[in-house]
Amino acid sequence: MSIRRQMALLLIALSTVFVMTTWMMQAFVTAPAFEDLEQQTGIRNLGRYLDALKSDINSVDTLASDYAAWDDTCIFVKDRNEAFRESNLTESFHETTNNDFFCIVDPAKKIIETSCIDPETRKPIDTSELLQTIVESGSSLLDFKSLDDSHQGLIDTSRGLMMIASRPILTSKREGPIRGAVLMGRLLSPERILNLAQRTRSDVEIFCVEGDCLPEDVLKSLPELKTLRPGDVLSKTHDDETSQVVFLMNDVFGNPQILVRLLNPRTISQQGRKAANAAMTCSLIGVLSMILGTGLALRLRVVEPLQKMAAHASRVGDTNDLEARLNSSREDEIGVLARSFDRMVEQLADSREKLQNAAHRAGMAEIASEVLHNIGNAVNTANCCAELVEDRLNSSRLSGLEMATLMLTEQAPRAAQFFSQDARGPKLILYLTSLNDNLQRERCENLEEVHRLRATINHIRDTIASQQSHARQSDFRQRVNLSELLQETLLVNAPLRQKTGVQVEISSSFPPDVDVFVNRSRISQVLVNLQKNALLSMQSVPDREHVLTIAVDVINSDTLEIEIRDTGIGFTSEVRDRLFSQGFTTRKSGSGLGLHYCINVLREMGGDISAFSDGPGLGASFRITVPRAIRELRGSSVAAPLQTASVAFDMNAESADESCRKEEQYV
Repeated sequence: MSIRRQMALLLIALSTVFVMTTWMMQAFVTAPAFEDLEQQTGIRNLGRYLDALKSDINSVDTLASDYAAWDDTCIFVKDRNEAFRESNLTESFHETTNNDFFCIVDPAKKIIETSCIDPETRKPIDTSELLQTIVESGSSLLDFKSLDDSHQGLIDTSRGLMMIASRPILTSKREGPIRGAVLMGRLLSPERILNLAQRTRSDVEIFCVEGDCLPEDVLKSLPELKTLRPGDVLSKTHDDETSQVVFLMNDVFGNPQILVRLLNPRTISQQGRKAANAAMTCSLIGVLSMILGTGLALRLRVVEPLQKMAAHASRVGDTNDLEARLNSSREDEIGVLARSFDRMVEQLADSREKLQNAAHRAGMAEIASEVLHNIGNAVNTANCCAELVEDRLNSSRLSGLEMATLMLTEQAPRAAQFFSQDARGPKLILYLTSLNDNLQRERCENLEEVHRLRATINHIRDTIASQQSHARQSDFRQRVNLSELLQETLLVNAPLRQKTGVQVEISSSFPPDVDVFVNRSRISQVLVNLQKNALLSMQSVPDREHVLTIAVDVINSDTLEIEIRDTGIGFTSEVRDRLFSQGFTTRKSGSGLGLHYCINVLREMGGDISAFSDGPGLGASFRITVPRAIRELRGSSVAAPLQTASVAFDMNAESADESCRKEEQYV
């Protein structure tokens, strides 16, 4: 992807983040703040309305208190005189007091006088239902705990809600006993409700919750009414133009029956949305301007100069023209980079001439190093075998045989008596028998070490011959039994394998006795190097059990594939890219020639080698391929793994290395 496209995508991404952040700020901060402000305004408006309603109820209570604390009222309760009725309970009484309901009750809770008119028609109305509610046994309007006690609030009547207040009848000096009660009431007619709304400049509705008094639109817009408790204020959106604030209050008996709803115009949130839209529009304009300005500046000052430098570098690489120069005069970082590139090309031209002169000498040194490295591995094994034989000869029991022979010589004149009567005779026979067995075992072990020594010497000879044929660029191949080849290579590294305690598992997708066509010495040296590296890698991780796995397969019908997996230290991707470079090693005592030799040998045969690892501490895998190595498969095309050969090798290796005490010299 070009730098120009990368910069464009970066600007678009940053702009998108900015716009999304602005939108989230508007959606989750600004808009909720306006809505909260709108709700608080609605709650304050409702509070003003409730205060006005309470003020009207207090006025009714004040009037009831005046009539209750009047001596004429006390006398009327006692004698029911007509003079009180004629002077106070006239038609003009309701107009003068602005009340619709008046009632006097004696101490026995018997109504002795009542009057109620319609606030609109000013005609008397039936109040039997209201009076029954007032005097029934459970009513609290006529129960006073003290002389100053009173009851005031709203009550539901057949004519709608009424503001009502009750006061105990006392003397003008407010002395007892209580002689009954005076009740005053004022119906909340639509006109009075409207008057309250105009006084508080709010659109308020009052409903009775009991029964089916609530309109359908209220029930639909307020499904939370069932969970609303008295004294709770609920603010909720009504429609796009208005929001509603509702308050549930108790009636005069303390029952939650009165619902007050205020419809508040959503002017604040609408203004907030307009402000948010304007801010978003300005942000988009600013973002577009920033994208255009920044894009133009990046194109002129960064992208085009870098594209010019990239084209110049590609031209130098394609044409191999090390005389071309950028000759930039800029003083910024791009100018510094251009001049540094020119100096690098100049130094590269100087280095090329030196490398060409040293190439021939380096090639000769590389061949010599590879020969010494490969022969060194084989010589280490030969030294091990020689020292094993030397140790066995030094610890041989021939001295005991010499003493037994001397004893037989001394006892020869009386041999019959010695073996029949002397206690040492039978013991000498048993000792000679045991000595014979030990010497036979030592002979077998020494013959085995001599066989290994001979194989190692042959390997050294083949290595030298392989390097000579390498100089002649030949691809000599011979028929080799794959199972024997694997066992021989494992035998070379047997001392190191025994020291690390590694288990070997060999598996194959074809019969174990198949013959392959390869350069025996070269493939053998490659396998020895890879196995040795795997064993050393697992030796560096001593806190776990290790397994060396060798998997053999056939790909593309004629290509031999051998994979060597270990459970050692593994490597990173950076190390993998340098593994096969000459001189590169991850071990302090390594030479950095083994893997370099392996890849050169395999590529000369048309094959290759690759390395894999899941990371440090997770083991590694090396896979080699040799083309044209399979010509025919004897027997079944799919066979059991080579576990039998592996087990046999383990037993021989343990027997052969039983006396090895200096493994460090051979690995």
